[in-house]
Amino acid sequence: MLWRGIKSQNQLARISGVPQSSIHRILTRSDAYSPARSTLQRLAQALDTTVPWLTDGVDTHLPATGMPAGPPADATVPDGYAAELYSLMNKMPADARKKVVAVVRLIANGLEQPGAPKNAAHQH
Repeated sequence: MLWRGIKSQNQLARISGVPQSSIHRILTRSDAYSPARSTLQRLAQALDTTVPWLTDGVDTHLPATGMPAGPPADATVPDGYAAELYSLMNKMPADARKKVVAVVRLIANGLEQPGAPKNAAHQH
């Protein structure tokens, strides 16, 4: 949900058509609840991913962008900013993604320079 900018179970319920109570049971991993495949398909569509990614963290296809629908199963997403960048870049063509990486690399390298302020991104 975070990767797609969905802030609540209710919002995901509205987008997917899956009842909020079902979403809650899935998220809390209730052992007694096993969602129907149709439920998982609606959630996957609403979250712009695949059923295998939702159930097992496995991506079985690459969208037209060439990037997986979600981060690799072993990836850690440090915060919502990284998740948002991933989601946005997933929608971009390869040449635009290269430009974004170049800009981020410049910013990151600037922060690593001796004497560079540690919170340079927050200064105006």
